Amino acid sequence: MLMLLSLAACGGGDDGGNSTADADDPNTLKVVQPDDPGVFQPGNNDDQDFNRLMRQMYETLFYMDENGEVQPWLATGYEWEDDTHFKVTLRDDVKFSDGSDFTAEDVIWTITYAIESALPNSHYNLVDAAECSVVDDYTCIIGLKQPCMTFAAHLCLPECGIASKAAFEAGNGDYLGASAIGTGPYKLDSYTQGDIIKMSANEYYWREGEPKTPNLEIRIVSADTTRATEARALSSDIVISPNTREFESIDATDGIHMEYGVTANTVYLLLNTAKAPMDNVKVREAFARAINVEATVQLAYGDFGSPASGIVCPAILGYDAEAYQTYYGAGHDVEGAKALLAEGGYPDGIDLEITVDNADSQRCDMAEAMQAQVLEAGINLSVNKMESAPMREYLAQGSHQMCIYGFTALTMEADGMLSQIQPGSSALARIGYDNQAFFDKYNEGAATEDREARGEIWKECLNMLMEDYTMIPLWHKSIGAAVKDNLEGFFWAKDYEEIYFQYIEKT
Repeated sequence: MLMLLSLAACGGGDDGGNSTADADDPNTLKVVQPDDPGVFQPGNNDDQDFNRLMRQMYETLFYMDENGEVQPWLATGYEWEDDTHFKVTLRDDVKFSDGSDFTAEDVIWTITYAIESALPNSHYNLVDAAECSVVDDYTCIIGLKQPCMTFAAHLCLPECGIASKAAFEAGNGDYLGASAIGTGPYKLDSYTQGDIIKMSANEYYWREGEPKTPNLEIRIVSADTTRATEARALSSDIVISPNTREFESIDATDGIHMEYGVTANTVYLLLNTAKAPMDNVKVREAFARAINVEATVQLAYGDFGSPASGIVCPAILGYDAEAYQTYYGAGHDVEGAKALLAEGGYPDGIDLEITVDNADSQRCDMAEAMQAQVLEAGINLSVNKMESAPMREYLAQGSHQMCIYGFTALTMEADGMLSQIQPGSSALARIGYDNQAFFDKYNEGAATEDREARGEIWKECLNMLMEDYTMIPLWHKSIGAAVKDNLEGFFWAKDYEEIYFQYIEKT
């Protein structure tokens, strides 16, 4: 009942939840993006599209600059008191969008509440809530379960945005209404689920002159082909991730162009090692041999991005092209796949299922390409297409045999991906990989101060994942947005596919 009342309230307003600003309104930035957030709570979802929205309302202690270096944001700096106690000093001039002061209490409360509520934030898996404390209004200590030399980089991610403790208590945790209060450039005005989100400038924002455009209007359009049509219609200022096959036609449309970004994300075929018959390593390796990655990626994305050449992207610490060739370099090997199936107890073939987001046409295309490729090896593959929200729940329960999903190495090291598949993380269920040696090796790397030595340990971790065929790298992701020609200040952030809408203005 509370949820329904909140939705009704958010969907209201003087002009109604479905109305939109004029396309040429200089005071409103109109954006189209794929996914509906469902709730405005930081750390509630690990999806990039969700967190791109949260970043407009909630901010992090640190951010990663264009060179992949950690810089202060809400924090002014940090120091290690010892190898598991991370001391942070905060800005003293920041207010939440309701005018209340941002303090160390909000930082510690946000982190400990996320842990106690089991929010799907893998970065807080590193934190020992009992060892977190407030020193004074602008100093706090975050205690860790074990050493992690890249912890500051983990705190850059929008999943770690800081919420208001007072607003949570006053609003009874209503993150569709009174509790949705952050320090970010925008505040939530209204929300019509599945349709439109309206935000306006935070009048208390601590960065002078921002946001450049006072109103932000975000429409949810799940199908990438429909987003491409929206882009060519010039009805919005920015259209995020339209269908890649239509980039050329969008670029050819007067008044709009494509803006591209290279990401730290790799798209994988994730094999659920805890679900029969994928718990059989011979079956997993057979599937890896039966598919043709290069042809699959070419079909889905053409020349956009690149077929995987490592288990993480080339720019990420831990990338190892030679090891990738060892495990996946054989390519499309039908006879080898048949032999592996026979060794695994399936000489007459096997029935398998792959789960994929039905709104992502490229991933659907890849699943269907694999379906045709593996048939020759005796694998009858069915494609389970699901909507994104129920799919996330389905994967979190470990109900799938395999799925297509991406992981971002968001610290610019392999641990940005590896940390997401450690004990306590909801993402671990996507591969079901319960291997204590793997977990121990990750912890060894996290505790290693020397960057070069740490990179070698990340390679060992990634080799374990490849040797056991827990995931098959498919595509090193690039990303595109259709952007009107009269906008200034648009760029893709390097680490997490973020867009800082606060910098964008119409000319």
